[in-house]
Amino acid sequence: MTEQAVLMETREAVAVVTINAYAMRNAMGAPGVREGLLEAMERFENDDSLRVMVLTGAGGVFSAGGNLDALRRIRDVEKIRQRLEAGGPLLQRILTSEKLYIAAVEGPAFGAGLGLAACCDLMVAAEGARFCAAQIRVGAAPDGALWWALPFRVGAGRARRILLTGEEVSLDEAIHIGLADVRAEQGAALETALKHARRLAAGPPLAQATIKRLFTALPADLVERLRVERETAAETFASEDFVEGASAFLEKRRPHFKGG
Repeated sequence: MTEQAVLMETREAVAVVTINAYAMRNAMGAPGVREGLLEAMERFENDDSLRVMVLTGAGGVFSAGGNLDALRRIRDVEKIRQRLEAGGPLLQRILTSEKLYIAAVEGPAFGAGLGLAACCDLMVAAEGARFCAAQIRVGAAPDGALWWALPFRVGAGRARRILLTGEEVSLDEAIHIGLADVRAEQGAALETALKHARRLAAGPPLAQATIKRLFTALPADLVERLRVERETAAETFASEDFVEGASAFLEKRRPHFKGG
């Protein structure tokens, strides 16, 4: 199970990574899942020909969350801390990467699985998708980067309700509040995500990386934020990608961005 807990394939500039631990509902804590995802991300990040990763789950389930049975057997807080920290690099890598990640959600995205989907730059969700910060249901505080990703997507007030109540969020509400970005037909989340992935993969890498970086590092101070905006905008206007993009627009042709 460990060797095949995560599958990876490439389709031109897009990597498709599938959590393949259906017997455990694709739990993030299933044997081999975190390790497999980290390995896939290393391959993705180190391959300059790959621009976008689509994350999905096998069997119509994105991820049911953590491994409750394993966690309840660990009665040492330090060991639990080490287990949780093992997943930290995975989510931090998605949030800080200069490349783009898309979640293709079918079925439940619960607990840490919701955190994984919410950390992605775009979330495509199919009819029947359900979302839940389920940790509170079993007496635990949220993990899986939900403290960052959930308020960032839906605002502090809605995040507070979702985290405190453990209520399931339907697809309709997820789209309405901005938790999910794109609706797909049931069974078509991956296909729809791939369409967006191919479009994003043809976009300007430098500008995309700049936008993504500033969403995680934008200063709180107004004056400093405006200064950073000017600096980053100047860098991208001075890039070869901008010259290509502007020229393509004026010449009514498709741009060919190189990331410089």
